[in-house]
Amino acid sequence: MQVGDQFAAARLWAASQAPYLATALFAMSFSPAPGLGTAGVDRHWRLYIDPAAADRWSVEELGSVLIHEVNHLIRAHADRAETLGVGPAEKTRFNVAADCEINDDLRDLQLPPGGVDPERFGFEPGGIAETYYILLESARSPMTAQCGSGAHGVRQPWERADLDDQAVEPVEAELIRQQLAAGIREAVQHGGHVPAGLERWARAFLQPAVDWRRELRAQIRAGINTVSGGVDYSYRRPSRRNGTPVGRAVILPALVQPLPTVAVVVDTSGSMSAAALERALAEIKGLLQSTSAVRTRLAVLACDTMIRTTQAVFSAAQVRLAGGGGTDMRVGLDAAFELRPRPDLVVVATDGFTPWPEQRPAGVVVVALIGEGPEPPRWARFVRVPVAADGAD
Repeated sequence: MQVGDQFAAARLWAASQAPYLATALFAMSFSPAPGLGTAGVDRHWRLYIDPAAADRWSVEELGSVLIHEVNHLIRAHADRAETLGVGPAEKTRFNVAADCEINDDLRDLQLPPGGVDPERFGFEPGGIAETYYILLESARSPMTAQCGSGAHGVRQPWERADLDDQAVEPVEAELIRQQLAAGIREAVQHGGHVPAGLERWARAFLQPAVDWRRELRAQIRAGINTVSGGVDYSYRRPSRRNGTPVGRAVILPALVQPLPTVAVVVDTSGSMSAAALERALAEIKGLLQSTSAVRTRLAVLACDTMIRTTQAVFSAAQVRLAGGGGTDMRVGLDAAFELRPRPDLVVVATDGFTPWPEQRPAGVVVVALIGEGPEPPRWARFVRVPVAADGAD
């Protein structure tokens, strides 16, 4: 049997074993690579197989190899290696680490002898390549792997540059991953067997973890920069030109950058769970600690359908909230922008189940949207703050 026929048969077998991977398996192009000794993939989803290795393997073994190699591409190991700064000297170690991540999910398949798994090095299964890569730095067992640039990001001599017409470009690869992740999720929902590592990958791909704390800090700082970027003239500080002949004759005002005034509106309605309310308080504390607002007083308003309390505070420990029932953020924002001095920035902590003003308020509004509630209007900057059932992240 010709190697191309072996590849076609093995691909059909692999798709029957893992139908949720069919799109990726059929996206790979094939090229024979005499002398390679095994199979590998490049970053553009081109698969290389040594005909001698294909002759040694059964259809089931070659099909298992295809599933292994396509996992390198699905899980974007090349990009992840690049993020870690993997170069020629580290490529084998990362390749082995990536193999460990994959192979403990493929125990039901018939991989040819010689593969690696975490237990070979005394590691716990279920880890990711980045973790194994660090652990392998001190491993004494010899490491050999050559799955290609698709596994570690470093182009190999046997990868062909004349096959550009068969390349899968990054945008197309991302669309393939999107389709695969959705298929894996559907398979899991219908009771299908999907390896745990791939299930975790699909869940993370469809619902990527976002550092909401960093995002919220960035939005708050952006709001502060928006209102503090302007300058004004003040006679409280003399102009540096007052030492000049003109300055001695005329009192000149100096340019000053005003410190923005910030107010916080906290939703204390009945729809806010205890965990969500605790999260709102934590965000107030974070705001006090991480922005220039620490240098001035913060007005904190507790709001449901009316303003229950208004306080000028210097720390989160001083905040006292009261409320319950429904909520109307129109009342909260109106009250916030009626404060004197009027705040330049208002931070709202709410679950989103509230009416909002129809018109853009007079200042910048940043919303910490707690939970899965509806989004605020487009005029507000917002960051979604996750709250698990137990109140944890």
